[in-house]
Amino acid sequence: MPLSPPKTAAEVTFQINQASDLTISLKLWQAELKEVSSRKELLKRVIDAPPLLRSRLKDQGYCDAYLAAYVDWICQLTKTKAPTWVAQPHRVADAPMIDDGIDLSLTPEAFRQRNIFTIPENVIQLRRGRPKKSDAHKLKNNAERQHRYRQRVKAKLKRLEQLENESGK
Repeated sequence: MPLSPPKTAAEVTFQINQASDLTISLKLWQAELKEVSSRKELLKRVIDAPPLLRSRLKDQGYCDAYLAAYVDWICQLTKTKAPTWVAQPHRVADAPMIDDGIDLSLTPEAFRQRNIFTIPENVIQLRRGRPKKSDAHKLKNNAERQHRYRQRVKAKLKRLEQLENESGK
């Protein structure tokens, strides 16, 4: 597995060599998605199509279908327009995959359309107001603000010196 967790849907598939790797990669991505606070940020994380895994894994398309269904579903929940890649016909499982012991009527439509019958975990909680900013972004803004303040003070001191020199002559 990679050293850093996947930030986008496309990155989820990068280090997958067997179908069971999807679960680990998806969990890592879901932890990253918990930090998403706006639709715009969510769209950045899902817009790029992940590479297809079907031919590499020989899994009847389950991994491709699950990832497409998950992205489609979280976009529906957040009222975000889903990217076009989720509707591609090769992102549907060849045969139904059903989780044991679940009420099939609770399976979201996005999953049923792709032959996946499960109850996914919703990790997206969009918040009103401004999106969260990283500490690095805040530090950069504060440094710029401090620089502008110091420039204004220097300009005022220079102007004050000029006025003193003019009045002293």
